[in-house]
Amino acid sequence: MLRGAARPNIPGVMRRASVPLTLALTVAVAGAPPPLIAQGNGTSAGILLEVPATARALALGGAYAAVVGDEGSVFVNPAGLAPIHSVALGVSQERAFFGSTLSTAAAALRVGRFDVGLGLMYADFGGDSVIVPDPAFGGDRGQATGALISAYHALAVAAIAYRRGLLSAGGSVKYLREHIGGGGAGDWTASGVGVDVGIAAALFDIAALGFVVQNLGGDLKTTSAAPAPLPRTTRLGFTLNFIDPQGTSRLMTTTDWVSPPGGDSYWAIGLEGGVFSRGVGVVGRAGFAAGRAASDRESVTYGGGLVFHSLRIDYAFQGYDVTGVSSHRIGVRVLR
Repeated sequence: MLRGAARPNIPGVMRRASVPLTLALTVAVAGAPPPLIAQGNGTSAGILLEVPATARALALGGAYAAVVGDEGSVFVNPAGLAPIHSVALGVSQERAFFGSTLSTAAAALRVGRFDVGLGLMYADFGGDSVIVPDPAFGGDRGQATGALISAYHALAVAAIAYRRGLLSAGGSVKYLREHIGGGGAGDWTASGVGVDVGIAAALFDIAALGFVVQNLGGDLKTTSAAPAPLPRTTRLGFTLNFIDPQGTSRLMTTTDWVSPPGGDSYWAIGLEGGVFSRGVGVVGRAGFAAGRAASDRESVTYGGGLVFHSLRIDYAFQGYDVTGVSSHRIGVRVLR
């Protein structure tokens, strides 16, 4: 959401609103939904653009600029879609405290010499009744009007990638919408379009390099404040397989140098390892952020997954320091 923007003008909403929506709206206006608190850096808008979109990406600490052949690349570096041979599909779900949810879906398809992809993210904060304050109680209590107020963030991404030899290039267009209100004239909304441009180089199954500039383009246009810039971010990544991924053992590391708005550059490091036999296996993952600007997020994430031939089931854990809560992301992917 927009940090530093004016609060939406929705009269008489939160005098006695329930705790879930009161907290959700307060955090949404200030900067992010509950499970995404302080995800971003700097003072830009569009917090959903800075959230790891898949369970695998979250477990790897968000280090994904050089992860190739995965539908999750549509959200990070579109050039990473190019090694997909046929089709890749994935969905994930994260249920945070007080009932808020984050849902994602992505698909990529090989079409001739190109790979095309589509991604969707939706953060839902729930809803509650609009309250009219009662002066007899000093404005601390009121009467429900029957109208409802809700809040959400939504992101749609369309991407395309082209590969020639070891090199690939890609681009994506993103549309972001953020909303608080009950469907009336006093609703607060923000929307805007951004572009990602990336390149990648994959050395067979051994190593890969990735570079992407994210969120180029215009600002978010809002109903209550001046336009706010999207979080233009530069990522340079490197992925290395220490063991041949076609064998029975797997061990991979991936590292991103991330330069977000505000100049607070940091390193994101992920490690993935597992054991496989006849197309069935189990993997473990861990991620670490070094030098990232202070936020509620803990620096370490972890997770794992099960592989049944083309089917992957992923899990990721993210802890939070200030709020003392944690989030759990579950994802399912199909790669062919």
